[in-house]
Amino acid sequence: MSLSRRFAALLTLAVLTAVPTARGQVPPPPPPNPAAPTLNPVLPLGLQRGTGLELTLTGTNLADPVALWTSIPGAKVTIPTDANNGKEAAKLRVKLDVPKETPLGLYAFRLATARGMSNVRTFCIDDLPQVSAEAAARKKETAQAVPVPSVVVGTATAEQTDYFKINVKAGQRVSVEVLGRRLGSAFDPQLSLIDVRTRRELAYSNDSPGLQSDARLTHTFKEAGDYLIELRDVTFRGGPDFHYRLRIGDFPCATTPIPMAAKRGSKVAVHFAGPNVEGVAPVEVTVPADPTVTAVQVAPKGAGGLYGWPVSLAVSDLDEVVEQEPNNEPAKANRIPVPCGVTGRLEQKGDVDHFVFAAKKGQRYVIDAQTQEYYSPTEVYMVLKDAKGGQVAASNPAAGQRVDFTAGADGDYILSVEHLHYWGGPAESYHLTVAPYEPGFELSIGLDRWDVPQGGTLSIPILAVRRDYTGPIELSVVGHPGISGALTIAAGQPAAPNVPAGQLLVSVKPDVPMGPYVVTVQGKATINGKAVVVGANVATPVRTAMAGLPFPPRQLLDELAIAVTQKPPFTLTAKVDAGEALRGAAATVTVTAVRDAGFTEEIALAPGALPPNVVPALKPIPKGANEVKVTLTPAANAALGSFTFTLVGTSKHQMKDVRSTSAPGALVVALPFDLKAEPLPVKLLPGAKATLKVTATRKGGYAGPITVEVQKLPANVTAAKGTIAMGQTAVDVEITAAANAVAGDKADVSVLGTATAAGNQTAATPNFTVSVGKK
Repeated sequence: MSLSRRFAALLTLAVLTAVPTARGQVPPPPPPNPAAPTLNPVLPLGLQRGTGLELTLTGTNLADPVALWTSIPGAKVTIPTDANNGKEAAKLRVKLDVPKETPLGLYAFRLATARGMSNVRTFCIDDLPQVSAEAAARKKETAQAVPVPSVVVGTATAEQTDYFKINVKAGQRVSVEVLGRRLGSAFDPQLSLIDVRTRRELAYSNDSPGLQSDARLTHTFKEAGDYLIELRDVTFRGGPDFHYRLRIGDFPCATTPIPMAAKRGSKVAVHFAGPNVEGVAPVEVTVPADPTVTAVQVAPKGAGGLYGWPVSLAVSDLDEVVEQEPNNEPAKANRIPVPCGVTGRLEQKGDVDHFVFAAKKGQRYVIDAQTQEYYSPTEVYMVLKDAKGGQVAASNPAAGQRVDFTAGADGDYILSVEHLHYWGGPAESYHLTVAPYEPGFELSIGLDRWDVPQGGTLSIPILAVRRDYTGPIELSVVGHPGISGALTIAAGQPAAPNVPAGQLLVSVKPDVPMGPYVVTVQGKATINGKAVVVGANVATPVRTAMAGLPFPPRQLLDELAIAVTQKPPFTLTAKVDAGEALRGAAATVTVTAVRDAGFTEEIALAPGALPPNVVPALKPIPKGANEVKVTLTPAANAALGSFTFTLVGTSKHQMKDVRSTSAPGALVVALPFDLKAEPLPVKLLPGAKATLKVTATRKGGYAGPITVEVQKLPANVTAAKGTIAMGQTAVDVEITAAANAVAGDKADVSVLGTATAAGNQTAATPNFTVSVGKK
């Protein structure tokens, strides 16, 4: 592909990714519980391992805390009870202690209160001594002196620049790295290194490769003395969500591990790609076998003993190999198995890597490249050729880094991989998956935090995207023995794009303690005789919570946070009075409350999980009453079938808001009737008549008239239209064969019925045969 063609392809890709298309839109996620807590950034954003501190959390609805959940292994979290702590809605003090052996990296915080679960906030565990930015740092003349090494924690102010002064020795090498966007901050940092004496800029950084617009630079100082680090938002924005961590020291600046992925349950020696990683010893990693673990953080350690910020090692289910140089010619191509994962690096400008694998005639194969989603800056271009050198396929930059082909013959195929822009360097790593094409599916959830009372039930809408697989998908909740859930997504569901495939009902046992829990949702299916397990991702809400970060930490993408709250003083059941509900007709639902002794307050009702296109008309259960009648009305386009639904009751108890979700009720959306015709088959001679009895089984309380008409009769055979009268169940229809009717059988005849008093909804009998004999 020529440079001009690559530019055109990239321009097309930019247009496609900048403007969301209707096809790619997804329905808005359900809103979080408005009474649930909301956390501001957890300042000071991190902690040196082996130490402790008292944090003051800020946000909304922070009163009545139950526990602060964190993914930091071995961390001790306590919530002091002195000075009325836990009574204020806007702030909360917590104490955090972290063991010395805690792995470095990015972790998550969530607060559970008596009313719900908070949004996710990130927190760093580092090995550098921590310093807080001071107000004096906002002026160059009063730049804040900070030690080397250290990590400075601060928040950018609009129209302001922060200045930090460091003192170095001649020949000393120092790296400066900003963690901003990668923490979920809105801060887009720009770094400059300035000589205090000459006021000359020695180094500059903005949008360092692989850091999702964060900045990083390394400089070796020729002369000893004082130097300034100048830090600001690239467009001079600022505010409470513009927080940052500024790491300073002589540490490695890795961007990705090598390999970039490792097989689940294996042991691997991890090397590093990126600046200043020369001489860094590999790290032995035992990859977890746990199927819910998707990534492991690995920190590179420099020769001077300082750790660089960890990189993310993806956890794979494939055998993984690493590119072996030299392989810059087809004759030197690395042979790889299929299926497998491959890690490679384009270390020099114009480098081209080659891989060879055996393929079978007629088999479809897919080769995918993972780069930015694995935190590498690389963009690759791939070309596939057969053993004779003829091009078979190539990746299209406007459609992604993928080669999808069907082998035309048995034999070897050679894949070449190069940089889309012909670049190269120590950070230009990539990962490939090479595998036969397999049907599959993806699952996602539009909200990453939920709450449910002890002994209660929670309903979570599940989105499913199928890939040439139409069979059933079995969903379950994994992570805590007291929290369970199950859903079978029926074959062929969802019926339309971006429509929830079903409601996952999550139940909590009554003895599960109040507090925060993190679980995952797994979908299982048997596809072409193989068991396939897929986790449901929450990437969209996590990305939103992290200020639109394109590629959030992989370990957050499938974590579903649930706050188990106190059992409410009432429980609800909801039952449809009639056996079925008709489209366009209101179905009466009886909602029953079982109250604790002494609780008599009014209970307001709101929709919980409802089938698509079903409209509720709700009213409260009056004070002192235990029952109310409400309605659910399936719209004219509501799907037919059996569905579950829930309603949510809210009330006041002991000056607090309480709520309870009803146990799942069954709503059967049906046609107004089923039809049956007899006797079958219909047999008659030319010039003769036969009587067909059409019987209706009425549903959903429909008692109105049903007109019936026989369809697709043989030529010269006719039938009179009939009507099953109001309140009746059958009508006789006379079928007449003309004298010139041709002998023979016609097997696709049916009777169509129309409910004229129910929006002209129709139902037909199964097809049957009409036989015309010979005279």
